[in-house]
Amino acid sequence: MVASIALLLVLTLAALAAGWGIKLKSLAFLSCAAPGNTCNVGLGDSVVTVGPILLAVVLVASIVVCVLRLVRRRVAWPVVLVGLAAVVAVFFAAVLLIESSVTRGI
Repeated sequence: MVASIALLLVLTLAALAAGWGIKLKSLAFLSCAAPGNTCNVGLGDSVVTVGPILLAVVLVASIVVCVLRLVRRRVAWPVVLVGLAAVVAVFFAAVLLIESSVTRGI
């Protein structure tokens, strides 16, 4: 139970940091005004909007499943590890999509 609670705290902090990181990656669109650069603003904006929402969904789902398993007195820490892996996957997918939406010319 202690491990599950500690990992839930780590998961929450990781999800918050990843959400802010995705929002900060929107600063990549400041280079769109430079000559030779092109940007797919629609893709970038949608990723910056949907990414933190997906992180919140993963976080809430992990917390709910973990609490339900703890109430039933079952092992719950693997669920939190899967949630942490999902947070990392969503973050890196969002970063890759944002980076692919900005093409640097010169």
